[in-house]
Amino acid sequence: MLPDSTSALLLLSVLLVHSSVLSCQIGTQTECDAAPFVPGHNLVGEGFDIVTMERKADVIDVKTYLSPNKTCKLCSNPLQNDVLQKVIKNKNMASCLTLYKLHVLSDFHQFGLDVQKVLTSGKLDVGGTRSNTYKFALQRSKEDRYTFSTHSVACSHYGFILSSKPPLSIEFKKQVDLLPSYYSSCTKNKYTKLINTYGTHYFRMVNLGGRLRRLISSRRCLAFLNGLTSSEVTKCTKQQIFYTTMYGTSMILMLRSESKSIWSGTSYHSGLHRHFTEMSGGNGWLGKFSIFKNDSIGYMIWLKSLKEHPDVVSYSLRPLYQLVPNKLQKKAVKAAIEKYLEETAVKKSPKEPRCRGYGPYLSSNCCPLHASRGTLSVTIVRGWDLFGDDLSVTDGYAKMFYGSIQHRTKMIESNNPWWNAEFNLGKVRSADPLIVWDEDPKYDDLLVHCEKYLSPGTHTFTCKGDYGSVEAKYTLTCDPYLTGEKCSAGAYLQHLSGKRQGTHWTGRQSVTGQHRDLL
Repeated sequence: MLPDSTSALLLLSVLLVHSSVLSCQIGTQTECDAAPFVPGHNLVGEGFDIVTMERKADVIDVKTYLSPNKTCKLCSNPLQNDVLQKVIKNKNMASCLTLYKLHVLSDFHQFGLDVQKVLTSGKLDVGGTRSNTYKFALQRSKEDRYTFSTHSVACSHYGFILSSKPPLSIEFKKQVDLLPSYYSSCTKNKYTKLINTYGTHYFRMVNLGGRLRRLISSRRCLAFLNGLTSSEVTKCTKQQIFYTTMYGTSMILMLRSESKSIWSGTSYHSGLHRHFTEMSGGNGWLGKFSIFKNDSIGYMIWLKSLKEHPDVVSYSLRPLYQLVPNKLQKKAVKAAIEKYLEETAVKKSPKEPRCRGYGPYLSSNCCPLHASRGTLSVTIVRGWDLFGDDLSVTDGYAKMFYGSIQHRTKMIESNNPWWNAEFNLGKVRSADPLIVWDEDPKYDDLLVHCEKYLSPGTHTFTCKGDYGSVEAKYTLTCDPYLTGEKCSAGAYLQHLSGKRQGTHWTGRQSVTGQHRDLL
């Protein structure tokens, strides 16, 4: 039995560094020029756009390392064989380097349908609304009722913090100096250019290392139709990520057994969840997890590479306008950023609806009570080249069976009849043969047989046989929250057939989802 891992926050500490005490010395210009920078030194002081969640150009001077007397501070890095590395030093900037003990932080948070709450709070969402994560979550919310959860694995090696008045980068200062002293519709383009280049904020403090962050969307209604709860799907997904990463091969067989007990009641579980993964820092690992393949070696390679190739794991931001020296320009930059945030803001999603009493097809959680439900209408259009009687014209009519529902067209004395008979079957949940017969005074001849897969929308198809052909049309409209090629739950029909026993349009039901990669 696996350990219970459903708590909101899990913390696993792996101490790989015995000491975080830095040994530093003053170096000559020659020594300073030859020494490399501490890994990731240039990541503090970058601009950042909180709308797109993207890093921008440098706003702080992170290149100057020599003091006025042509010396610098050199520190030995125990994470890289105690090699001497230089630290930024400027009389106006107190760049503080902290060396962390390596730790792995694994946290798992779960939240409901309010997609925007994932990224920010308040009446309007003004942060991350154009990020890839936000777009992923928003798209999923249009497909089904989803439960979103995040899982992250992070470790920190280095930390930098800037003083309250750090020196500006030459490029940023030049662009600020060229700004008009006021913000208006006439000067908006120049301020927009500044925001596009440098963002809305800047990094004042950064912790560097590596991080994997995965946003997982679990389909609530599809899980419900499979007899599962969202928490069961989320728990299994979480265990796959956490234990296969942390423990590797020793947990693979246990996870397979645990997962099997959860998925055994589903006919097709890979459509239950999708994920979006973001990786920061390191190399040698793509952040993929599977209970069927052990990639713990790739994970360990990634961990080791973070010492030399760190990226931002956590950070503290400050508004960009605070760096502008001129008071009028500072006020104008502030106004421009506020306008930018206003233009990109998104209204928050409505609260969770209540569906009690909304009809016999929805449960109290607003999910359909049954899979593969929809509204179906069938039109038997025409037949041609029908050959049922040897000595006379064929007396033909179409008769259809769909579950317990039966319909038939009128009889037309013709080898090429036009029936154009439409039958509204209403709400359906099963699929049975649609059969076309040729009526004869002595017996009925089955002329054509075919089978067709159902899919949402309006579709016309032709049944061809040795004794003629028939054209039919159907319209299938999925019930609310049953979407996708097969109404999510998968009302699918069998393969096409060319048997002589009649025109069969056969359906079978199965609780399935669209094929997706399993975590």
